[in-house]
Amino acid sequence: MQPAFIILGAGRPHSGEEHVALRSALGPSRVLDWLLRAVGPIQPVVHFVGGYQVETIEARYPEFTYWLNGSWQSTRAAYSFLQVDLPSFSECLVSYSDILIRKSLVPALRAVDADVVIAVDSHWRKRFSGRTQDDLARCEKVCLHEALVTRLGADIASDVASAEFVGCVRFGPKVIEMLMGEKASLRQRLRQGNLSDLIEVLRMQGFTVQAVDVHGDWAELNEPRDLAHFVLGTKAQTLQRLYGMVTLSRIEDQVSFTVAEWRDEPEAVLLTIQRHFPDQNLVIRSSALSEDGFVNSNAGAYTSLLNIPGSDLGALRRAVEEVVASYPDYNPEDQVLVQPMLDQVLASGVVFTRSLSSGAPYYVANYDDVSGSTESITSGSSREHKTLVMRRDAEDHNPNIPAHLRSLLPAIREIESLLGYDSLDIEFAVTASGGLHILQVRPIAVDHSGWSGNDSELMALIEEARHRFCQLQTPSPFVLGHSGVFGIMPDWNPAEIIGTKPGLLAFSLYRFLIMDQTWATQRAEYGYRDVRPQPLLVAFAGHPYVDVRASFNSFVPAVLDDGLATRLVDFYLEWLKQHPHLHDKVEFDVVPTCFALDFERWETRLIEQGGFSVEELRTLRVALRDISAQAIVRNADDLAQIQKLEVRYERLRESALPPLEKVWALLHDCRKYGTLPFAHLARSAFVAVTLLRSGVSVGVLSEALVEDFLGTIRTVSHQLTQDAKACAGGDLSWEAFVDMYGHLRPGTYDIASLSYRADPEHYLKPIVTSAVQFNTAGSSHEAAPAGTLWHEARQRFADALNAQGLQCTVESLEAFLRGAIEGREYAKFAFSRNLSLALDELALWAEPLGVSREALAHVNLDDILALRTGSVATATPGAWLLQRATEGKAMNSLASAAELPPLLSREEDFSVFLYPSTQANFIGSTKVTASCVDLSKCDDDVELIGKIALIPQADPGYDWLFGRQIAGLITMYGGANSHMAIRAAEFGLPAAIGVGETQYQALSGARVLELNAANRLIRIIR
Repeated sequence: MQPAFIILGAGRPHSGEEHVALRSALGPSRVLDWLLRAVGPIQPVVHFVGGYQVETIEARYPEFTYWLNGSWQSTRAAYSFLQVDLPSFSECLVSYSDILIRKSLVPALRAVDADVVIAVDSHWRKRFSGRTQDDLARCEKVCLHEALVTRLGADIASDVASAEFVGCVRFGPKVIEMLMGEKASLRQRLRQGNLSDLIEVLRMQGFTVQAVDVHGDWAELNEPRDLAHFVLGTKAQTLQRLYGMVTLSRIEDQVSFTVAEWRDEPEAVLLTIQRHFPDQNLVIRSSALSEDGFVNSNAGAYTSLLNIPGSDLGALRRAVEEVVASYPDYNPEDQVLVQPMLDQVLASGVVFTRSLSSGAPYYVANYDDVSGSTESITSGSSREHKTLVMRRDAEDHNPNIPAHLRSLLPAIREIESLLGYDSLDIEFAVTASGGLHILQVRPIAVDHSGWSGNDSELMALIEEARHRFCQLQTPSPFVLGHSGVFGIMPDWNPAEIIGTKPGLLAFSLYRFLIMDQTWATQRAEYGYRDVRPQPLLVAFAGHPYVDVRASFNSFVPAVLDDGLATRLVDFYLEWLKQHPHLHDKVEFDVVPTCFALDFERWETRLIEQGGFSVEELRTLRVALRDISAQAIVRNADDLAQIQKLEVRYERLRESALPPLEKVWALLHDCRKYGTLPFAHLARSAFVAVTLLRSGVSVGVLSEALVEDFLGTIRTVSHQLTQDAKACAGGDLSWEAFVDMYGHLRPGTYDIASLSYRADPEHYLKPIVTSAVQFNTAGSSHEAAPAGTLWHEARQRFADALNAQGLQCTVESLEAFLRGAIEGREYAKFAFSRNLSLALDELALWAEPLGVSREALAHVNLDDILALRTGSVATATPGAWLLQRATEGKAMNSLASAAELPPLLSREEDFSVFLYPSTQANFIGSTKVTASCVDLSKCDDDVELIGKIALIPQADPGYDWLFGRQIAGLITMYGGANSHMAIRAAEFGLPAAIGVGETQYQALSGARVLELNAANRLIRIIR
């Protein structure tokens, strides 16, 4: 007698949606097709209980026997099941219509000798990443004693349940007889009952109920991740299931086998490989059960081998053995995957279909189109990696997508559609002959459920930013140039000072003190064009950008006419667009801002590439030389302003002003007497360093001579070291030392960044301790005093400058060089006192109001000052501030998920952009300040607990780091999709992957770093 298979599909999934049973479940296969394939071997009579859209299902599957639940809108599954008449069946299988099961489950259910056998899942709590507590609470649960079911129902508390009821059950003949006899009464009793409620009734009546555990290998389509979890298996299984389904990319044929099969019949396996791939080079890849999962990826943990000659049995055997030996648990079900090796590789890499850190709606492709390797990105060995960021709604033909990657977007979207899932990690390669190849598909093994934003809000934010960009293409009447360009690093680089995603207070403070007026005032007073009242800082989606066109205008000498100035600005902007990697080097490689001995390099470019005349270049040269000449004589006046700031600071510090009045006075003085002269001194310091570098460029000076001169410079940092020695030796009290340097803080504009005074034991005591150790160690010999070489060469340098028309004496030149470089550091040290005290006073004022530093960080300075002036009428300023903070924090959270390029030069950049190869890939959303260790310079057994580890490349060989309690990770090379990036994200570890050689060398010389992954910022603390 044929068994029955009853599918319960009466209910409505959501208003207007396609019936869940008809949904796609990998390509053309629908959920019903999966269920039919699972029960196909027993050839059952199929019954379908319908209600919602039953006519549509009947039209597609006319061979079913249909039963109508006319009350489908007000009843549940148990009531639907009891519509079926089953008098002539010896057994029946019953399944919900929204689940997917494997073929292996059916014989497993039939093999158990019990009245009722149910499928359960003991992996229910973490079957897919990010499963919510609400979902756990409402699912049908089971209590078990070994395989015996002791209770069923959705009302079972999650913390006592043993497993989840899968929604598939086998009823034996005694149960069918009882159900048919009591069908009417049971229908009345179970109108609102689930299938588990019916089974619980049977259990209470004495029927035996046993369980078969599917161990997570099923899917319920109330959650997109569940279908993906079901389809995505091992590397080999996933590729096999997608093979033949993808049409916009290519998956190579494969041979896969288990470790058990290899151990039992290695010769047969080898022959199968050779028969399948005769005379081909092969890749032997790991495909273990413990990799490529939803919770842990184990990316790069196991061995894969390339270019193994398929005709060489010995080489094949050794390769397979090496891969199998890399599996640590010796699980016989682990697999090995064999595929043909790709050749003529144009590009290869990995693409995430959600951003790794937050799960924001971006495709992030990290790729290598130089080496020809298929594994340089995943191994972290690429030195030429690129990162392409594509908004999920980007057009396939966006001009910012490189030509050889144009097929990537449609292919990725096809795979997402097949799986019904959009949080994937896809490895790909592009070859000259085969186009786009998919090498691996796995879920992103990072839980993104913590992000409170949503895709539509983020898209709207980016669209608003794009619209603003278009509006800002029209400049103010005092700014020349035909196109607007915006960058995070050119001129007063906000990315370095406040980060790319700062809080509102830091952003507004930086704008108030420098970027609204001070910057332009300084340039006008220095001899450049006056662009006031043009602000320099612009925000797009909460990201601070410099108006590069305004910046370039402000570097044009004021004496040049508008016609020449416009042509110069347009040429500079176009050069930057064509060389976007120079966005953080504009004054060195894009715009001449002062005179230098090697000015001919600028003349050559402007004449040959820009079409400027020799006379126009002579005019520019003379104008910049005059500005530089004025710089040589202005240091004293600028330093005098800083001295005035210090006198006024002491009076303000001791004053009894109300807190907000003191904050305002400190910030006012900071801007007038601090940041403006600092800006002048910083500009002069740039002129000084440019002159020195140009001396090396033309051969008047050598690197050694310049280093010798710089060794005579005595900045605040040098004074700090001297004072630390004095404190260590007892010549300076600890209290005085803290008072002198306690105002410093890692984040100058960040109120949440505590000053050294707040934690002197952490920030200042180690400096004193190091000074003690230095004094104890002493020195075996006295080095030649700094300045000896310089003293012999300075006249030659001055003569070279005089020969070019920059008139100066040796004494005035050296005084300028020294005064500018030392003065810049001194000025910053001085004005940061005002700013630091203002931040601390602000925090003290807000504390009794119930507003923390962290909350204030998200409040705009204008809102705070509005309370000072009474512009805001509120009897509860604390509550008002907290509301502003809540709004600011929410916007910052949304902005933090937004991805924007370092340089914005056209509309398309808001949808697709390519990061420069030196742009670090930040992982995580936290920050850490800690000691750092460069592992390329020391042994692996160095103490690492609580430290930031620096390694040359994102190599999975460094996976042991994650067991050493490191606080953060920085790599010289590697991309957002490298193994170490994935591992860092899994562990919630802040990381900066691929900072580039230059920044890595600077960081490796530090002792303490701040790594702020959320704000995409790395600071050297000391």
